[in-house]
Amino acid sequence: MPSFPAARGSINASPSDVGRRLTVRYRDGFAKPEREAAGVLDRWTGGLADGILQIRSRDGSELRIRAEDLVAAKVIEPEISAYELQWLAEQAWPPMESQSLNGWELRASQGATWRANSVRVAGRPPKSLADTLRKVERWYAKFDVTPKLQVPAPSGLDSELDELGWDVARTSRMMIASVSHLAATAGAARSRSDLDIEVRDSQNPEWIRLIASYRPEAAQEFDHIMDAPGPAAFVFCRNADGVLLGAGRGLALGDWASITNIDTLPQSRREGIATAILARLAQWAEEQNAKNWFLQVSADNTAARSFYEKHGFVKHHRYQYRSPTQSQPPGK
Repeated sequence: MPSFPAARGSINASPSDVGRRLTVRYRDGFAKPEREAAGVLDRWTGGLADGILQIRSRDGSELRIRAEDLVAAKVIEPEISAYELQWLAEQAWPPMESQSLNGWELRASQGATWRANSVRVAGRPPKSLADTLRKVERWYAKFDVTPKLQVPAPSGLDSELDELGWDVARTSRMMIASVSHLAATAGAARSRSDLDIEVRDSQNPEWIRLIASYRPEAAQEFDHIMDAPGPAAFVFCRNADGVLLGAGRGLALGDWASITNIDTLPQSRREGIATAILARLAQWAEEQNAKNWFLQVSADNTAARSFYEKHGFVKHHRYQYRSPTQSQPPGK
């Protein structure tokens, strides 16, 4: 897996990581030496600054730590934190412009998708949250893009963001699956004789016209995203007459691979086209020695969620987009 940027800081865990194994270093009272502990994060009540973590060790004992006493925290591999997975997703869907701000990453493109036009929030800024949000608004004003935050949920900042007027505009899910399981569950679709499935390392106009979220006025944004560095698979699924019925894209990121989209012609839905594309992507991921998949899907897209759950994807965490103004979401 690519290295998570050191600039993020040493607290690489949040309330959205409840249920995962952590290793922590913390202060145990004033002027006492730091201590270390490891175990499952059973609960995180309160916020990032004033919350209480409850950690259960292997022997069943429980430890309560104040968030303000944390010196370092990390999700134990092979699990991955919400912050790390959001960072990986950014590598697969990179913005045209970006700037770091107090541990957050400001991202702007042409406004076509929220992923490339929002702030990746990774922890509490070291300075005033209100001041940081004002800087966010000023930065996005330069690009004529509505400022949005992409925040794992729960974030430990929710009550403060509510008070500051940054409302939830959309909720999405990060879902994960093992590559081997995915290859096994969808593998039969690779043998369909009525379909011609081709994998290329780049897109073309025919492929991108099939992508539901594509907008011609934001062609530069989509070209930039689709040209993200790293081994890429652009899947073309055709019928016997050569008609393109479906398209998909995957990107390899070390031990992880990303499915950024699978789209089919409306008249070809419920005919197994998406499953055939998924099966070919799973085969490609195995060829890249990836161990796990991740993808992002809107919480209200029940059809897509059901499709991926059927093939073994499970929720890793929820995340929300927050904005000082409401607008209609153009993409995940």
